[in-house]
Amino acid sequence: MRSPSALVLALLGLAAVTQAEDAPSQTLSIKVLLDERSTKCTLVTPLQTTQLHRGVKTLGDVFVQTKVRQNRVNVEEFKTLPRESQEQVWLEIFGAREEPIINELTARCPGGVVQAGPVDQEASTLAASPTIKKIVDSGDPANRIDVVFMGDGYTSSESSKLFSDMQRLTDDMFAGETFAQYLPLFNVWAVHQPSTESGIGVNGKAKNTAFGLYRDGTELRGVYTSKPSEARRVCALVGTNACDFPSIIGNDAYYGGLGGEFVISTSSPTSGTIVLRHEMGHNFGVVGEEYDGGQVYKGANSARSLSAITWKHWLTNPNNVREEKAALTYTNHMWYNLKGGAYKISFTASGSYKRWMGVFTISGAPKDSSISITLDGKPLAWKSSGLNDRSFYTYQNRTGGFTAGKHEIVVTGNGPFDGDIIQQLCSFDLNEYGDESTFMMDNEDAIGAYPTWDQSNTKTYRPNNERCLMRNMESTKFCSVCQENMWLKFFSRVQAIDNVTLSTDNKVATVNAIPLAQLRKDSDPFKQKFPALAAQEKYTVTWLKSGVEQTQFKDSFVANLTNVTGGAAGSWTVRVKFSTPAVRKDSSNLLQSEKTFTVKA
Repeated sequence: MRSPSALVLALLGLAAVTQAEDAPSQTLSIKVLLDERSTKCTLVTPLQTTQLHRGVKTLGDVFVQTKVRQNRVNVEEFKTLPRESQEQVWLEIFGAREEPIINELTARCPGGVVQAGPVDQEASTLAASPTIKKIVDSGDPANRIDVVFMGDGYTSSESSKLFSDMQRLTDDMFAGETFAQYLPLFNVWAVHQPSTESGIGVNGKAKNTAFGLYRDGTELRGVYTSKPSEARRVCALVGTNACDFPSIIGNDAYYGGLGGEFVISTSSPTSGTIVLRHEMGHNFGVVGEEYDGGQVYKGANSARSLSAITWKHWLTNPNNVREEKAALTYTNHMWYNLKGGAYKISFTASGSYKRWMGVFTISGAPKDSSISITLDGKPLAWKSSGLNDRSFYTYQNRTGGFTAGKHEIVVTGNGPFDGDIIQQLCSFDLNEYGDESTFMMDNEDAIGAYPTWDQSNTKTYRPNNERCLMRNMESTKFCSVCQENMWLKFFSRVQAIDNVTLSTDNKVATVNAIPLAQLRKDSDPFKQKFPALAAQEKYTVTWLKSGVEQTQFKDSFVANLTNVTGGAAGSWTVRVKFSTPAVRKDSSNLLQSEKTFTVKA
């Protein structure tokens, strides 16, 4: 009689994958799309060997990663699967052996597993072979995190523009403050799959482009792909283990994007990086939102109660775990065309708060004369960003709160209204805060329990007020909790040691490690821009022969094995541990790596 795992594999048309019989030395994975209404799963990526996942610690372990499906392949999908729906979820199941993975798959997909529909073979056959360039080369994809930027809406004649755009976005992301410290862990690829038409679609209609990006309306909001199967196919062409984080970049000058299976953004010089780093933050850290009025709040940056906070080791006041005093007074993504007249925002204040901050996003307002704003009939100073692109505008009062009662903000568009980008009030959020004794604001890096409210007005807690870009999209920095979480997430897929090599005479062993800490190169942007922080990183190296530490080689990456009692012959282990002030708690010891080798007599 066939085992359940073999039966499921047969139904899926899969071949068994050979795995190691001892401790996990490889990782297998399978990827499906779960529809939680029907409990059916659609197979997306069959069971296969993948990059090592250190969350799989034993042969019987499985590790499941989930993401809400955000993409819609066409506007018809929005009718049955609204933008806010969380009913379809990507599941990637990792394990060391086939049977535990298939058992987990069966448990999570009680409605069964079906094959995905066929890829558009005609489109794939007719498409020219993509041009692939490795624009950041940090090492073998088997031990690196690989980001793949695939351009959409770039014609054959726009190849140089594509690679220039991808280089700019990469520099903004990894040479700047946001991800510079992690750069040695990353490879970054740029892919040009030529499109017939330039740009991306609007009003729910994709252009004739490689991946069919489109906006569902004209507002500067979500950007979707109508050809996800083609994007998967092209990303796989980059190479084995080289498509960890696929990203589609639309050839478009304005704000827009999406998270989920693919990080989608545009090449906009003014907002492309803003969207990209926020959406990458979701996917890299496997975390939800921090701003108010969102849908998904989960992961290392979210807690449902004060007792559930996982970042107590980062608290600015560790002896006083309290809720910071704040209120969400108003939030709305109204997407209102100001050509239709003034927009009135009415709210009621309790009078019990001492400070407030309001954040607008507005598009199509490139001049100071474009917009007028009043608060209770009195003008608020307006200074345009100078851009047609969707931009962020902040008003705040740190010395006084609203009086008790009703208040009104009026936003008036003054035209002109005939531009390519509509003059639109996209969103407005208004928060009220206690004074500094009840709400930490003056220290922008303070870590506490800051309340956040989702679209249903359910309260959760986030670690930081407004410094973290997972809340404040204009920020270029992650809070300390998110920074730590990313180190741990990245080191769950890579190891500090790339390999250990022996000289031809087996006398000298060399540890080749990812160039962090004292191995960072002088050209490393993190070392150049943040030398004091880089200097606090350290690799600790320990050599053991037959389980006994050889202290003469402590913190050395090269060891002359003959300088040991009994000579070089025997069983050796070298252990490398990375430490950084950005990580205070590593419960799974992910920042430590070791390799074992044998020198024959």
